[in-house]
Amino acid sequence: MDSLSLSEARRLALQAQGFGKQPAKSKINLHHMKTAMNAMKVVQLDAVPIVIRSQYIPFYSRLGNYDVDLYENIAYRKDEWFELWAHEASIAPVQMEPYFRFLKSRAKRGETWKGLYKVAMEHPNYVKQILREVKLRGPLEAKDLKDPRPREGTGWGSRSMGQLALNWLYRIGEVGIRRGKNFEKRYDLLSRIVPERILTLPTPPEETAIKNLFVTAIAALGVGTAADISDYFRIRHSDTKRFLNELVESGEIRETAVESWGGKGYIPTTFKIPKEIKASTVLTPFDPIVWNRKRLERLFNFSYKLEIYKPKTKRQYGYYVMPYLLDDKIVARFDLANKRETQSLHVIGAYVEKESDPGKVGECAHKELSAFASFLGSSKLKIERHGNLSKHLKT
Repeated sequence: MDSLSLSEARRLALQAQGFGKQPAKSKINLHHMKTAMNAMKVVQLDAVPIVIRSQYIPFYSRLGNYDVDLYENIAYRKDEWFELWAHEASIAPVQMEPYFRFLKSRAKRGETWKGLYKVAMEHPNYVKQILREVKLRGPLEAKDLKDPRPREGTGWGSRSMGQLALNWLYRIGEVGIRRGKNFEKRYDLLSRIVPERILTLPTPPEETAIKNLFVTAIAALGVGTAADISDYFRIRHSDTKRFLNELVESGEIRETAVESWGGKGYIPTTFKIPKEIKASTVLTPFDPIVWNRKRLERLFNFSYKLEIYKPKTKRQYGYYVMPYLLDDKIVARFDLANKRETQSLHVIGAYVEKESDPGKVGECAHKELSAFASFLGSSKLKIERHGNLSKHLKT
């Protein structure tokens, strides 16, 4: 069995995710964007706009400043990426669509949100009506339906029956989603989003699909435990360990031990550990490096909790807190807000990790925050004096 030090595991993980590459000599283009996506395999979507919607940030973190219209072009005009329910609501290359079809079959059997399945079972004619309307009038939003059947109250159960029907059709693969300028869902037939050459490919058996997704997840993770691998695309299966053992036996992945991890980990069949990772970037809370909090702590000794949904008085660090990656370590975190009306990025709080040099971190972070502000279209960086790093943020 192979073995990795914790430092080697971090560098392997970051390299797999597309960090540490030489900055592009030319302006970031479609090729750079696709290369970054091919490293991550999947990007989580999130609507919170206090900085910028999360899905744009992983590309910035790996590539630097770029025009977000490139993302829109690939995802929603060229239709080379498609929205799916993988790691939460996400976007991924269309080539992966066949390997997620088993989830649509599970949904048809009721393995989805109860409210969606209930509408499908109790109102089948209405669901058919909604599908016909999408065929004739799509792409459309739920509010554009001729008979949306609104419901009273708050929360999922109160959404219009039309919204629930559309989401059911999405879960079973009849319709897909494109996003509008304000992140609104616009539903259309999946056949108008995912190319015919993909949709006509044979549907792999569930076990084959899951094994393929596990190999893909390991390539994106660089190194991970069985739980990490299952979490990457949120695949739950009682035979996960058997699948991984068979992938090891067939030579498609390898086992490894990682310093301080305990049980076994898994790595790609071929890999090369970089001697160093050169990076200086903020990370969205929904970056593939960050979203698995247990793995984040194992790899980086960085404890992180999303505090968006906590009352202000109970937050430790702030509302939208972004980790800061410096080379192969996460050394700080920043509570940020992009004030579009004044074109300024506000650093509400700045906190350095215990074992990091605040002087060095502050100098490097100031340059990065200024670059991030430029990416956001902000001309000013406003630093508030909250946190043990704020006084060190200087040029």
